[in-house]
Amino acid sequence: MVASMCGRYVSPDKEAIVERWPKVRCGCGGGWKPGFNVAPTTQVPILVQGGDGGMELRAARWGLVPPWWTKDKPPAMTFNARAEDAARKPAWRDSLRTMRCLLPARGWYEWNRNEPALDAAGRESGQPYFFFCPAEPVIAFAGIRSLWERPGAEPQLTCALITRPAPPPLARIHPRMPAVLRPEHFSRWLDPASATDDVQALLAAAREDMEAHPVSTRVNNVRTNAPDLMSPVPPPPPTHFPLPG
Repeated sequence: MVASMCGRYVSPDKEAIVERWPKVRCGCGGGWKPGFNVAPTTQVPILVQGGDGGMELRAARWGLVPPWWTKDKPPAMTFNARAEDAARKPAWRDSLRTMRCLLPARGWYEWNRNEPALDAAGRESGQPYFFFCPAEPVIAFAGIRSLWERPGAEPQLTCALITRPAPPPLARIHPRMPAVLRPEHFSRWLDPASATDDVQALLAAAREDMEAHPVSTRVNNVRTNAPDLMSPVPPPPPTHFPLPG
């Protein structure tokens, strides 16, 4: 099954995160594992601002549960928050106001619905692509977080990444992308005192220096987790017939 928009990415290991952010404090224990095909509802690494202003590495469920949620089952499709909606929609607005985070990543996958491809089982899908930053091996998605508290259960940290319109030529592959923050904006994003207008300005100024190449349809299977999923494959033949749906 092909994931929905911005529904798969590559999370770095702890060593790569510490190399990128040398002063980070690791408070996540064994709550997450690096992955080459990370999907929603799994535990992922996030960076937050600690009480003393320093940066902390924690584990969070990818799929935000708002603090007002009272059902035992978490809401569906809350792993992405649109930048255009986050400040006003109830699911996101409280977290965007004071509970922001960074999601370290090596890149992400998208499927181009205008380029049909076949998976290993012969099923038709869009051609998958891996998006990455040639200038930096580890980037940071803008994210928001929330603590899910239920009677009789341990509180669980949850998160979502922020998406924005993709610039050309990336939009040829997919119209949206994660908001990849500029390094000079990390501190302002994490600071709970940053005003909403300032936060929106950081999203508007997100990085666009990304590249993409086609990858194997093996990535379609969420159970497949291997480094070569990021490796380029020959581009698909040109077509002008979009897939239905």
